[in-house]
Amino acid sequence: MENNITISRHFLVLSTIVNIVLSKVSVPVEALRKYYSSVLEREIDMRQTWLLINAQAAFVFAALPADGPLVLRMACCAWFIHAVLLCKRNI
Repeated sequence: MENNITISRHFLVLSTIVNIVLSKVSVPVEALRKYYSSVLEREIDMRQTWLLINAQAAFVFAALPADGPLVLRMACCAWFIHAVLLCKRNI
């Protein structure tokens, strides 16, 4: 019985920490969501915001490492194409 109480307390503490971290991370993402909504002139949700962030990160990794290995550059280009197609399908 005591083991269940200890696990429950640890789970409660862990879930509280996760909720605090998620609330701190969601503040700048919410600001980006509002910015993207104003640029696109329509409301977008958080999933669409994360898709746009993914596409931007993929573009940076595909465009910037000009002297990287060819296989890595091709993988980043494939990631970018996939991210753009996901954005096109969902936004």
